[in-house]
This record gives sequence, structure tokens and C-alpha cells, in this order.
Amino acid sequence: MRVRVLAIGLAALAAAGAARAEPPRVSPPDWMARPEAEDLADSYPGLARALAIEGRATLSCGVDLLGRLQDCVSLTASPQGLGFDKAALAMSTLFVMRPKMVDGRPVAGGTVRIPIRFALPAVDAPRERETAPSPSVVVAARQAAGLSGISGRLARGLVDDLDKVEADDADPPVRTDGLAALTESRREAAPEVAEAVALSIAAQLSDGEVSQWITYLNGPAARKLKEQGPSLARAFTAVQTAHTHLVLARARETFCGRQDCNSEASLADMQALAEAPEALIDKPRWSQAPSLIEAQAAYPLVAQAFRLSGWAMLQCRVAEVGELEDCAVLAQGPRRLGFGTAGLKVAGSYRLDPGLLAQGAAGDRVNLPTFFSIERETPPARVRPRPSRAQTLARGIVRTQGMEANADRAAELGQWLLSHQPGLDAGVARDAGEAYRGAMIADLPDLLDDHAAVYAATLTEPELASMADFLHSRAGHLATGRDEAFNARLAQALADIQTRADAQARTAFCATRACVAD
Repeated sequence: MRVRVLAIGLAALAAAGAARAEPPRVSPPDWMARPEAEDLADSYPGLARALAIEGRATLSCGVDLLGRLQDCVSLTASPQGLGFDKAALAMSTLFVMRPKMVDGRPVAGGTVRIPIRFALPAVDAPRERETAPSPSVVVAARQAAGLSGISGRLARGLVDDLDKVEADDADPPVRTDGLAALTESRREAAPEVAEAVALSIAAQLSDGEVSQWITYLNGPAARKLKEQGPSLARAFTAVQTAHTHLVLARARETFCGRQDCNSEASLADMQALAEAPEALIDKPRWSQAPSLIEAQAAYPLVAQAFRLSGWAMLQCRVAEVGELEDCAVLAQGPRRLGFGTAGLKVAGSYRLDPGLLAQGAAGDRVNLPTFFSIERETPPARVRPRPSRAQTLARGIVRTQGMEANADRAAELGQWLLSHQPGLDAGVARDAGEAYRGAMIADLPDLLDDHAAVYAATLTEPELASMADFLHSRAGHLATGRDEAFNARLAQALADIQTRADAQARTAFCATRACVAD
């Protein structure tokens, strides 16, 4: 449930420092910045939000010279154990006070007390009752909802969505009890979900259309697809994996035709290394180096996507406890793909051996080579499906299922991600995004054919024809998520069911725990 409105009550009392004979003249403090509604909503404790429990917390913070809060502690929080104290502390960095003035000058010191109230939005007014579908359509719709598996998937999804509840701020016993109550109430809502699906179907389809759907679901095509569901899923995954390799290989070829992908050191690199200040530590030993996860996180996105290896040579100064500081990139290859920036990121994970520090290495310069290597996979050989009536029918099915639109969205997302790598040259980022999108578009006909080949190898021509006819019907549009009216109606019904289930969970949870803010 999205928290749309939060109210925050702020009251500040500045405390003077040490007592003086003449009390200083302190200007009344006021807020220069404080959390916006969106910040407050994002900080709302996840379990409390799911259970629709409101709360309060009070912070006590010191104030620095610039009016920023520091050394904050939570004085009170209620209800206890739900994380309102941690949520309030997380927001403390968003507050800035106008600096305290003493004799006309800003000074640090004093404390401020901030009471915060976490409030939920008002419940929407009940919707008007809609005209009930005919009983015969509802009966048939219940059968279609059960046979298609829609009711079961949505009921399971209602429970599975609890994995998204960020409940780590709550105390462990509270978290356990809260999630258990939510799980139980949502499981018990399964009959309501099934009825909501049936009523939503009945509101959109006629008796004849629902009957057509049931006939298809009881037919050989639907039964075979259901029986071979796991093997079909594996086949489609293999197709998608193969095409991902082909797309990236094609995109890499295009990109490297526009940009330099050579990782060998150039003459300019060698000259830059020769002209760099002399490193006083010629044989460094490291007590700590970047982990594989840290190196992977620093790997430039474009280079990683196109499976390009690279390197960077840094020169850094050794700080007092062995960490590296004042690092500069001397050379890198390929030169414009961000390997220098990646090297700077991993440099923070190095620590010089204590034995060298004991010899006075602190303050000396050291050269740090960083390498980023990735295996380049060989794309699988392209095997084109043979033209046939079954392949043509299957290709029409794949088109009807919206694969072209899905591929286009994936192309747009990939283009955006590759063209927005932080710190990458604008021209390089543009070429990377365009190369990926172009490869996706060029690959689409083959992707459609290979997905169609899976269907053609699974179903007979009559079964393919039956599936194609159904997908083009109104019932087929609804069953495959292409009926917007049905989607909207069902989404609202499920939201109402979840609200009622979570209210039931709150009642069970609050029967043994305090749920009202003091």
C-alpha cells in the first residue's frame, strides 16, 4: 500500500551550552530544509505500512555550525518494535536549521528535539456497486478462471508480494509476528480472489465468449501446453539466452566499428607512464585487495555488456593506515570506456602491508595497475527453421502474444542503460546505446522465428490453428492481458481484497501487541 500523505509535527527547543554569568543572545532557530512528503513516505517502516499502523518518534540532535543535525538519538518511539525510531533517524540528514547566532555570529552547539508523526492517508470512499453480471455467465466464468489458472496465480501472488515488504527495521519478534499475520490473512483471501477474477471475466465477456474459452481450455492444444509447461519454459529460455549472445555480439561489432575497443597500450599511454612522477614503492605488498564482487561492481557497464576487457594504471599516495588517496589515472585501455574510473573505484579497497608502513611508506607514491577481464563467449550458430504452415501459424501466435512490443521495450531500456553510464563520454555512451538498440531490432525477426519453432515442434497444425483462433478472440485478448478494461477492474478488486486482508492481519497482530502511538 502506497503511503501518499504523511504529517510531521516539528517543535524545536535549542538548549544552551555551559552556563554563563551573562546568557548569550541566541536567535530563535528555524528550519531551512526538512523532509518533503515523498521523503517521509519512502522512510515509512515497511511492516507498519503493510499493517496500516501509524506511529510517532522523537529525536534529539546536536546542531553544527552550518545548522546540520548531528549525533542524533531516538528518545521515544511508539508503537515500539516497528521501526519508527530507525525511520526517524534515517531522515535526520534531511533537516537543516538556520544556524544559531550568538552576538551576531553563527556558532555550533545546542540541541534540538524533533517529534515526528507518521500518518497514513484517509481511506477512499466505498465505490458504487456495479450491475451484477447474469448468474449463468458468472458460473461459466468461475470455471474458466479455474481452468486457466488465473485465480491460483493471483492468489499465490498476493502472498508472494509479502517478499517485497521491507520489514528489517522492525524488531525480529515483531517482524515474525507481523509477517505471519499478513501471510495467514492473505492465504485465507484465496476464495475472494477467485470470485473477483470470475466477476471481472463475467463483466467483460458474454456467455458465448466464456464458453469458447472453456472449450479451448478443455481442448488438446491447451492441455498439451499445460502438460509440457516446464519443458516449454526451458526451451524458450534457451532461445532467449542464445539470442542475447547474438545481439551483444552484433552490438559489439557495431560499437567497435565506431569506437576504439583495443586494450593494448598505445604510444601515448607509454609516454604518459614515462612522464609520471616516480613511484617510491616499486614492489608494493597488499594486506587487502578488492573482492570479486567489488571488482564486478566497478566494471564499466558498456564494456561489461559488450564483453570487452580493459585496464588502468593509477598512481596514488599511501595514507597513514595504508589506504590509498589522491589517486590519478596515468593511462587506460581502451581509452574511453571508463576503465580509469573503474580503477579509481577499486583503489579504495586496497590496503598496504603493515610491514611496509612500519618502514615509513606512509606518504610515498605507488603505482597501481588494475585489470578488468571478461570471457568473450562465442555466439551459437544460427539455425533457421524450415518454412511450413505450422511455422507460419506459430509465428502469428508469437506476434499475437506481443513479443514485438516486449522486444521493443527491452531495446529501449537497454539503450537507456548503456547511454547513461555515469562518467562516460557522451559520444561513446550514445554509440553504445544505439549499437544495442540496432542489434535488438535486427535480431527481432530471428527471435520471432525461433520462438515460433518451439510452438511448431510442440503442437500439431490443427492445435496451432485452434490456439491462433482463440488468441484472436475477445476471450483470448482477456486471457493474455490485452483487455485493459478487465485489467483495470481486476486490479482494483485485488487492491480491495488486499486492503481487507491486511486489515484482518492488523486485528490479529494488534490483539497481542500495542499498535496505538502514545
